[in-house]
Amino acid sequence: MNKIVLSLCAIVLVAACAGSAGAQCDFNSLAKAKGFKTSMVRVFLGCPSATGGHTSINTATGGGTPACAPVMPKPYEGDSTGYMFDPQTGGCDVQTKAKLEKDCSLLADANGDPLGLRAGPCHVTYVKSKCTGIWQDAGGTPINATEDAGWSLSVLMRISLNDDSNGDMTVIDVPITFGYGNPNNGQIKLSSSTAEAMAGILTIVSDTGLPTCTTLQTVTMSIKDPNGLPFATIGGSTRAKDE
Repeated sequence: MNKIVLSLCAIVLVAACAGSAGAQCDFNSLAKAKGFKTSMVRVFLGCPSATGGHTSINTATGGGTPACAPVMPKPYEGDSTGYMFDPQTGGCDVQTKAKLEKDCSLLADANGDPLGLRAGPCHVTYVKSKCTGIWQDAGGTPINATEDAGWSLSVLMRISLNDDSNGDMTVIDVPITFGYGNPNNGQIKLSSSTAEAMAGILTIVSDTGLPTCTTLQTVTMSIKDPNGLPFATIGGSTRAKDE
């Protein structure tokens, strides 16, 4: 079962706000923004960086643009991941799909257990991701379930919605972590939704999902290794076969 963790503080505030759509929805929420599909690339340290590594510019491009060398993974609290992509076959994709569900009481988690939401329509964003060709290190050993379990997709969401009690509003940014399944020969996968991510805590104070008038803005998105260190983020990349 995919593990999903959601900040309790943020969830309590979302739960206090979320409800079925009322007469407002005047904040330019779109009817047909169905989500996105994106590739993920390695997270590298900026130039220069106050977090260590590249504290000052030390080189330049052939055209004279200031730069830093070598290219380094972005650290977190002084440490950086040792995991790597297979440079020719490795990669990750993330796909989201926003949908209005007609009866949210029928929604279930990854095990088929009901989420416990009340009957009626609600907003749900479904999230899928697949990564291949992840190595433990430069030696080229693929990640496996025994040694490398605990990968996650970390998303910071900004939720604007039509609250049935207090009208249109933007909730504080909500951090959500979707857990990947156990690695298998360098691969990890996840399949989940915002309804599943929020339901376990939302039902303590509310049995409703996100209202029908909801916009989810992705503020940041990253894949983290089992140690919680940044590994990949949204982007694009190319590499010739002989490089």
